[in-house]
Amino acid sequence: MVNSKNAFWQALLITLLVFIAGLVLGFYVELSNVSKSDLMIRSAEIDLMDQQIKISGLNNNFNFNCEIAKKNLFNFADEIYLDIAEFEEEDGQSKFTVNQRTVLHKRYDLLRVNLWMESLEIKEKCDENFHTVIYLFDYGSKDVDIKSQQRVLSLVLMDLKYAYPEEVLLIPIASNLDLGSVDVIKHNYNISQAPVIIVDESSVITSLVSLEELEQVVFNSKNKSSTQKVIVLNS
Repeated sequence: MVNSKNAFWQALLITLLVFIAGLVLGFYVELSNVSKSDLMIRSAEIDLMDQQIKISGLNNNFNFNCEIAKKNLFNFADEIYLDIAEFEEEDGQSKFTVNQRTVLHKRYDLLRVNLWMESLEIKEKCDENFHTVIYLFDYGSKDVDIKSQQRVLSLVLMDLKYAYPEEVLLIPIASNLDLGSVDVIKHNYNISQAPVIIVDESSVITSLVSLEELEQVVFNSKNKSSTQKVIVLNS
């Protein structure tokens, strides 16, 4: 009987130790993921600051190479896209609070808005003829229809980017994180619901599209008209 009781308490103690060790290990893994995400964002912020200094040089008539500026812009956009894809993959498995994940995502979205503004300045100063494709989406949406639409549009947009890597600047931005700068964009384009695609600051696509339909909109926007066009296409 005594041996049975001792065995019971020993088993209970071992179980508790394993449980506590699992909690501690899980905490440090999650902390490591957040630190890694924070480091990626800080690195991206440094790259953006570097890009802004280059643009400042252009504004002050320094010897500025527009071809290099465009290349750096596209490289930076690609780096941010890969970073956020990695972050969102970890985000889906994270046990941290919604607020912690949202703050990290907000910082990335602000970087993307800044990137868009930088692209407009390069377009104007260098007369560069590339296309900006801004994808506004609902981050963390629970709506099944919206999630399905966003999966389809994400695939179509990636196909467009892969087909025209040096002609299309693809910038996804979450539209529902209460960022003032994003709200201004939504107001300016009369956007009340995501997902939405803004092409070259003039055309707004509010429905599902095929790659062929998206190509038609993108490559027919070269006139750079300031007139806003809302396009509803049936795919």
